[in-house]
Amino acid sequence: MTHASDVSEVLKQTSIASCLRNDIVVSERVEADGRLRYKLYDPSNDIGFELGKTEYALARLFDGVSTHEEISRYAETRHRIKVSQTKLVQFESRLLSLNILSGVDGDLEKLRDPTTGITYGPLKKYLLINLVKMNPQPGLDSVYPSVRWICSVPFCLAMLAACLISYVYLGMHFGAFQEDVLAVYVHSNQWLWWHFPVILSSIALHEFGHALACRHYKVQVSDFGIGIYLLLATGWVRPVQEQWSSLPRYQRIVTILAGPLVSLVYATAGIVIWAAYGEAQGNLLALSIVMIVASFISLIPTLLPMFNGDTYLAITELINEPRLRQRSFNYLKARLRGAPCETSVRLQRLYLSTVSITCLGWVLVWGFVLQTLFRVFHNQ
Repeated sequence: MTHASDVSEVLKQTSIASCLRNDIVVSERVEADGRLRYKLYDPSNDIGFELGKTEYALARLFDGVSTHEEISRYAETRHRIKVSQTKLVQFESRLLSLNILSGVDGDLEKLRDPTTGITYGPLKKYLLINLVKMNPQPGLDSVYPSVRWICSVPFCLAMLAACLISYVYLGMHFGAFQEDVLAVYVHSNQWLWWHFPVILSSIALHEFGHALACRHYKVQVSDFGIGIYLLLATGWVRPVQEQWSSLPRYQRIVTILAGPLVSLVYATAGIVIWAAYGEAQGNLLALSIVMIVASFISLIPTLLPMFNGDTYLAITELINEPRLRQRSFNYLKARLRGAPCETSVRLQRLYLSTVSITCLGWVLVWGFVLQTLFRVFHNQ
């Protein structure tokens, strides 16, 4: 809460207002009553906020150059918004606390908290290369009526049965499969032609599964993306948090599991191609092997709970502890700073366990990756 003394102090310190961050991703959403809302997404910590039409119009006036007096005048002349300088500074303080605004110097590094919203690691901001980033909602709205049947329970059960049958078949012929894997990945370069197209299409379909499930439950999706993080391709879907959180827990879990189901079906398609054309020893063999191997490999990060993938999200839903990892690291930071602890003993144990498992998991995963790379290059 902002007190009058705080406001006067801010006004004394500087007359130049803050600046709306240019890396904030903004998407529009129309409420059922026709009101326009703006979703602001912070890519540095994966946190989203919503502002009304008036609030967003006022926030856009913060350019890091204009004074509070000028912004107050612009608000009235351009948008017919009457706001006093005192109220304006209170609004500015709120946006600064949410990291929507940056300081006058535009320094965003001080606003970044590397231990919150960990998705692919603290260095995600510097190492993640976006290949595709878009608002998928218009496309989902146009496609959904034609593919509504994909979201039906009978179809999903049929796909699960097909996956189970195909994996049993793969297990029965695993020796031949291993020989073909060696032939494609070790004794030839055929996999190079298919690797990235298969990986990217697999991730796109995985995220499409999440997005389509959200559309099925009338939850809007504000962001869809595919990127490269170090040597790994990755993807994401971000539903409108308020709508998604209001779903029953069962439906939220379904939207989480829809992505892995699509990946399993993708691998099943590869097994079918391998079973039908594996004898040909041509491009279809290489395609089928890469589809199977890449689908299972791309599933590993999202199934490991130390990543913010589908397994982690499902666990947080089952135990009803949303944003568990972020709150756990915030709790640890507060304790290290000597802040008074008002958290229950149960949550303290949960937070410390989450931090320990996350750190240990990251060490083990990246240790395994480095060891694998060393063996590959050493053998060569």
